[in-house]
Amino acid sequence: AAFTGFSPDYVAKKFREETGMTIGDYIRNSKISEAKSLLQYSELSLAEISELLSFSSQSFFTSVFKQVTGVTPKQYREQVQK
Repeated sequence: AAFTGFSPDYVAKKFREETGMTIGDYIRNSKISEAKSLLQYSELSLAEISELLSFSSQSFFTSVFKQVTGVTPKQYREQVQK
């Protein structure tokens, strides 16, 4: 918002109008998308992925991941590596 010169509320409202989602939802979905890629194509641990994507803890990462995808990060990794 500071970069644009508009108020944070205005930027949030316009973002939602244009994308149909909140800025927070967009960031969360982007992080989970990146986590899926890291789980599939890297050998990084869940703790390393959690830290890399700036989650406050591994347990919070696991909770958010399951909320979005319906499975835990470990389950997701096992599914995509079959």
